[in-house]
Amino acid sequence: MSIAVSAVIKPSRRLLSLVGGMSIILLLIAALVATGTVGDLSSLARFVVGGICAIVAVAVFLRSRAGRTTHVIHISGTGQIRLRTETRNEHADVDVAEGELVRLLPISTIWPGLLLLHLQNERQQTTVVTILTDAISAEGFRALLVACRWIVLRQVDTTESDIRH
Repeated sequence: MSIAVSAVIKPSRRLLSLVGGMSIILLLIAALVATGTVGDLSSLARFVVGGICAIVAVAVFLRSRAGRTTHVIHISGTGQIRLRTETRNEHADVDVAEGELVRLLPISTIWPGLLLLHLQNERQQTTVVTILTDAISAEGFRALLVACRWIVLRQVDTTESDIRH
């Protein structure tokens, strides 16, 4: 069985919706605190806490929208990973040989419905790629999930054999 996978991961609409919903809830909390409906704070404290909540809500939502990029991941049959981050003006038909060689860090989250891939390049810079099931086809998600699990298990086996010697 080969674990070779090439996948184009588009920005998740579901993730943007979730972040947007949480931002709206935080704005509602900011309004409740600022109007004095919740808590026994002085006028100044209500204004400060409400303002901070509103600023954080808007900043998180804007940061989430700005970080929406398309990633191309290519995993070879030996487990070598190449990552390419595309800007919005590029098209998805790319050469998989391009991109930067990265390694999958053990702190990555690999669940059946969510992948949080922590990928580190040769300069020790880490990129976190969030992959929900709506960002890629169902068969592409499954293939990527299996390949990432295989890489993690291979890393664990290598580490254990190094410890024994």
